[in-house]
Amino acid sequence: MALQIESPETIRVIHELARRTGQSEERVVDAAVRERLAQLRTPEEEEERRARVYALVKELQASFKAHPEAAVDLNELLYDEDGLPR
Repeated sequence: MALQIESPETIRVIHELARRTGQSEERVVDAAVRERLAQLRTPEEEEERRARVYALVKELQASFKAHPEAAVDLNELLYDEDGLPR
């Protein structure tokens, strides 16, 4: 489905946003529409989204428990031998 935008000002700001972000016009329009839709989520939609995120977190936690050999020492990853941030 093609979308035709007739407003010169809308076209101008799309081009400006694309130029500033280095993204395509299609990408900036897509991102803007998705961002606006996210702002308009109903409480029920937000709760469904939250439940999906929690389910994914629980799945990841179970996976980590099942494979302790894959654990990462965050202190070792984030700090050097003197305790300073890497």
